[in-house]
Amino acid sequence: MNEIQLGRLTLGRCIAEGSQGRIIELADHPGTVAKLYRTRELGLVDGRALGELVRIRRFVESEGLQVDHFAAWPHTVVLDGLRTSGFLMQRVHDPFLAGFGPATALAELGLLVNVGDVPMPGVYERVLLLRALAAAMDALHRQGLVLGDLSPRNIAWSAMPVPRVMLLDCDGIRPAGEPGVLPPADTRGWEDPTNLGHQPTADSDRFKLALAIARVLTGDRNASPGLRPDLTFAGQAGILVGPLTRLMDRAAGPPGTRPTAAQWATVLDVRSPWMGAGPPLPPTPPPPPMPARGPSPSGEILRPFRFPR
Repeated sequence: MNEIQLGRLTLGRCIAEGSQGRIIELADHPGTVAKLYRTRELGLVDGRALGELVRIRRFVESEGLQVDHFAAWPHTVVLDGLRTSGFLMQRVHDPFLAGFGPATALAELGLLVNVGDVPMPGVYERVLLLRALAAAMDALHRQGLVLGDLSPRNIAWSAMPVPRVMLLDCDGIRPAGEPGVLPPADTRGWEDPTNLGHQPTADSDRFKLALAIARVLTGDRNASPGLRPDLTFAGQAGILVGPLTRLMDRAAGPPGTRPTAAQWATVLDVRSPWMGAGPPLPPTPPPPPMPARGPSPSGEILRPFRFPR
């Protein structure tokens, strides 16, 4: 397993802070960042679970793309002596950034619901973004993993050159039915009402995926499968109304009856039958090779992470 002592890292500036910890640049490895847990969280961190995420990363792929193309996945455990203090992951760069006046920040899923000054993709691109999200979730489920806290802040997106997503806060991912790196979290308003206070499951993931689809396609932050969201679209987008409505009705049902991520991905796959409903997209390029060292989609350096001895 990849491990490194905290004292060997050349830490730069803090680029983000959250309730669990801080994201800090590595001054001598610009394509890599460290997530270091806050002191109050350190007693809750399950180092074994984090090591398992690092170990299995090479098995996770979506439609031929390895995990670094769609997830900021932990690749090295950071130790402070014998204690697990955080991990290293790739830094998320363009094209997953949005401009906010003179500043830029991650283009999070919430931007597609809470429309502000950032130019928003049309319905066609939103459908394909949601298809990419469903495909990424399906990749996890096929490996027996659950996403857990799917929320507006845990998914970044880009519409160029093709619509795609990047999973964030991947230390929340865990094998189904097993403890995670930290106790499970649910973003308020994005919970599965049948699973409150319990470990995340594939079924709770499926409900949250349906929430994301309903809210991104309607622009309504309160849309939910059980409220029969208005999924009617004008023009050629109308071909989606029937299939989406049927899946959304099933998503409101009890665990065990909800559509799988793969079923959502199939219905949302409008790349062929709906060409012309929006700006023409280039054909999906073949997955680039992922050597042991080489450029990631952002042009930064990929794993394995090694320091000179």
